[in-house]
Amino acid sequence: MFIGLDFGTTNSALAVASPDGPSRLVPVRHAAETLPTFRSILYFDDEERDANGRPHAFAGPAGMDAYLERGAEGRLIQSVKSYLANPNFTSTTIFNSRFTLENLIGFVVARLIDATAQAGELTERMASGPVVVGRPARFVRNSLGTPDSEHDELAVSRLREALHGIRIPDVHFEFEPVAAAHAYEASLDRDELVLIGDFGGGTSDFCLLHVGPGLRKLKERGETIVGVSGVGLAGDAFDARLIEHCVAPRLGKGTNYKSGSKVLPVPSWPYDTMRRWHELSLINTRKTRRMLEEIARTAEAANEVEALLTLIEEERGFALYRAVEAAKLGLSGAEETQLRFGLGPVEIDAKVTRAEFEQWIAPELAEISACVDKLLEETGTSPEKVDRVFLTGGSSFIPAVRNIFAARFGAEKLAGGGELTSVATGLALSARQRFGG
Repeated sequence: MFIGLDFGTTNSALAVASPDGPSRLVPVRHAAETLPTFRSILYFDDEERDANGRPHAFAGPAGMDAYLERGAEGRLIQSVKSYLANPNFTSTTIFNSRFTLENLIGFVVARLIDATAQAGELTERMASGPVVVGRPARFVRNSLGTPDSEHDELAVSRLREALHGIRIPDVHFEFEPVAAAHAYEASLDRDELVLIGDFGGGTSDFCLLHVGPGLRKLKERGETIVGVSGVGLAGDAFDARLIEHCVAPRLGKGTNYKSGSKVLPVPSWPYDTMRRWHELSLINTRKTRRMLEEIARTAEAANEVEALLTLIEEERGFALYRAVEAAKLGLSGAEETQLRFGLGPVEIDAKVTRAEFEQWIAPELAEISACVDKLLEETGTSPEKVDRVFLTGGSSFIPAVRNIFAARFGAEKLAGGGELTSVATGLALSARQRFGG
């Protein structure tokens, strides 16, 4: 059995492949359900402790249930993958216990394994044999838009250390878009030059490579990959634009309050943090809550500031994410939708059109377009030479994202499938190719 692990910003998944035949997802069990993926979240409860006296970590669907049941009584941690390349984030203190970033990642992956029907067999094989793990083409990019190799290497080493910490010693990395290419290739009966676009929560990755059944010699020499590139933005960045334009203005952003005889603007930094919704739990401190309580007393938009306090104090970041995600999904199938979210005294019910959304995300679309153009330029590949464009990941459903590729390659060349699982199944196929003998 060959194992692939897709540890994602939003969702994670495991897949296995036998010595021959297709790869398959390892289903996740939760209550009476069987799920294809595992939400990459953690919820810590101060009332439940492990054998060492540290707060217990619920993860995935169990973490979601615990959070929805207990809310602000615990601590919700999300999108931990997005911190891998950040040298300033090394650990966090949760209910007086310190957890490193590697600890948090280890919890997610370990709970994912435990939630499968094959937990015992997977644990044994992952402890004694190779595991192929997905990684973005670029974890981070600097302000000039060029690869930041130092932070990229930091992210890889930290992810490796996190897996070593849960007794997965033999870790091999594969670019996530290359893994998606393995999944796409499994259905081919001819050779193609394909551009893979993999849109995750934190990164958009691209790989231009040769795939197909007739490329055995190229594969043996490692010459199938023509070029790889990526940019450090994707689904989370699109969510941030919806929060910036539809949510923050309805929670007091841009309004004023009185401090003595002075009229001051409500501080902008809580709204900046809200754009990265998974970081809201980090500012749920006594100092922040006291500040907002004092501002609300004299604020011209007192109800809105109180709603912001509720969002932070009651750890409603995940609920906000779900409302934003629903609106984003709605815009993929319709010209307009409503973003609805209730917070104490404020009920957000914002109409948003696809045209507005596309205008808001224009800077991100431009970066993605430039990244694709640079890849073609660096590899000396004209769009006409590309046989197929395979798009995967949640943001590949956004019409404006698809239009980037339709405009360059033609709509008839676009393909997709397994948008949330193709990376995992491809990683298992990559493991078989590397270690199948």
